[in-house]
Amino acid sequence: MTSSGLSAPRALRPLAVALLAASLSGCASPGPARPPSLYLPRVVTDLTAARTGNDVVFHWTTPEKTTDGLKVQPSLTAEICRELPTRPVTCIAVQHLPVRPGPSEASTMLPANLTAGPATLLTYRVQILNANGHSAGLSTPAFAAAGTAPLPVEQLKVTPVRNGAMIEWQPQPAAFFIDLDRTLIQTTAPKKPSTKQPRQLNASTPTEVHLQAGRQSAGLQSNDPGGTIDPTAQRGETYRYTAQRVAAVILDGHKLEMRSVPSRAITAVMRDTFPPATPTGLAAVPTEAANGSIGLSIDLSWEPNTEDDLAGYVVYRQPVAADGTLTGTPTRLTPAPVPAPAFSDRTAVPGETYSYRIAAVDATGNTSPASTEVRESLRKE
Repeated sequence: MTSSGLSAPRALRPLAVALLAASLSGCASPGPARPPSLYLPRVVTDLTAARTGNDVVFHWTTPEKTTDGLKVQPSLTAEICRELPTRPVTCIAVQHLPVRPGPSEASTMLPANLTAGPATLLTYRVQILNANGHSAGLSTPAFAAAGTAPLPVEQLKVTPVRNGAMIEWQPQPAAFFIDLDRTLIQTTAPKKPSTKQPRQLNASTPTEVHLQAGRQSAGLQSNDPGGTIDPTAQRGETYRYTAQRVAAVILDGHKLEMRSVPSRAITAVMRDTFPPATPTGLAAVPTEAANGSIGLSIDLSWEPNTEDDLAGYVVYRQPVAADGTLTGTPTRLTPAPVPAPAFSDRTAVPGETYSYRIAAVDATGNTSPASTEVRESLRKE
């Protein structure tokens, strides 16, 4: 009895072990243990460098994630280094600055030995260090030019002209092009309505405009032109202009620019003091009664003006004596400008001869010189 009572549990032991193993095999395997994160910010991939005066300005995006996909920890430092043509494999740190994830900017002044002489290639990289001073490595390279930068633009002057703004400066006897930046600082609505739709600001009108002068279509510079026209400047507005002289260079296959420091800002008030063009093509035709016994009116027509801010036309009449001389003073027949290039003089006296002239008026009230005269008379009964 005792022997048989002890043998039963012993027989069940292998089955219990098998069941335990089966239950354990049904659980997910935890896999190999992961090492703790080093919190290394990812490598910067969008570094840019631009030479302005004796400074190099950098832009890049500081990563938000670490190399293992975690959120970066605070206390990040950007280290910018520079490689010289004489030491192309050594990137020497030139600046350290605190940064946060997102768009970042920095600038560094070149030493005196890199701001004189012909243009040479400089290579820059940036690495983002964590709080322990460790990084995942240097960024992709960005390039700038060492050497003598262009001189600043001087004697910048802006003058309103009929077709925009005339921008002038003191030219330099070398191959440069000029970058111009225009900022709208005040807008003024036209004082009088125009028969044509005037150019007005709307939601899509830019307040910042970039212009260039002296740059050829292939991207190369020509001789410094010393001036240009801004055809997009609108009358009645107030703008601020700055200018930079730019030298384009190609170094080791890299197309680079060396810019002067910006000029002092010039404020230009685009006052409209320019009258419309003098109307042309004035013609006069008498209109008579159906039976032709008497004249009813003298009908005038002329070529239309093309100004955007045209308000209309005024008509002047002056009597003509029998000997052909003008008498009295011109009389304005239109108290307000007429919008169309036509007018019917219904106050003409039959048998009298008149001299007619036309002038154009813009929305600001500027009036053109009078047109050449045309003479006509009505049939007298």
